[in-house]
Amino acid sequence: MSDLVTLRPAEERDVPYLNSYCYSEGMDNVPSLENVTVAVNASDEPVGFIRLAFSDAGIAHVNPVVVHPVWRGYGVGRILVQDALDAHGELRLVSRGSSLAFYQAMGFQNIPWSDIAPGVTDDCDGCELREECQPQPMRKVK
Repeated sequence: MSDLVTLRPAEERDVPYLNSYCYSEGMDNVPSLENVTVAVNASDEPVGFIRLAFSDAGIAHVNPVVVHPVWRGYGVGRILVQDALDAHGELRLVSRGSSLAFYQAMGFQNIPWSDIAPGVTDDCDGCELREECQPQPMRKVK
């Protein structure tokens, strides 16, 4: 995988890529570049990213991880998540839609909603697509 992508902190020049990837997934723009890591190709163009949010207790929450559709299946999401897990020792998240199988394959376990930081659940609260996307709170400890 290291031959295909490199990880680095997000930079201002990455914002158009990140926002377009969010838009294609029906998400809002990335609110800031704080705690955002990008996976870049050989041309230093982002092909995916992960943004972390932290609870008051300092627990890292994936919010979100997005990979450009052309780059899916090459392990980009896995390397982004594994890098965050290695750095923080524990990750929590809300799996949405088809991402459940991905996180289960990585060893994430279901947890109660109360174990997820409030800001991470905002998108799910009152969402009209909740039944379709079937969000599931999850956690993995290194």
